[in-house]
Amino acid sequence: MRLLSILLLLPATALAQGPEVRWDSWALSSVLVIGVILVLGWLLRRLRGASLLGGSRQLNIVASLALGQRERLLVVQVGKEQWLLGVTAQQISGLGKLEQPLAPEQATSLLARRTDRSGHEPS
Repeated sequence: MRLLSILLLLPATALAQGPEVRWDSWALSSVLVIGVILVLGWLLRRLRGASLLGGSRQLNIVASLALGQRERLLVVQVGKEQWLLGVTAQQISGLGKLEQPLAPEQATSLLARRTDRSGHEPS
């Protein structure tokens, strides 16, 4: 009877040990996978992501001005035209087309002149 109980417990102890793990191989594999992920992320960022995935280079933000926590004014270049957009958390409003396109330096200095709530330039 005692021999039978020993024989029944023998396979359980063999399974409890589990397979042998080679930690050096596991660590090398993990480092390799993480390295590949980092290199692919760097390449995607370097190639500007959108152009790699079929995006268009015809739409660019020329300048941006934060008016509040979630409100901004944007000058967006679409082809050869520039548009002024108002952006909030709920919507995007087209405020008008610029008659004379701005260079990026001009747009930054123009948008830097903030207006107060009443729409007048501060003194």
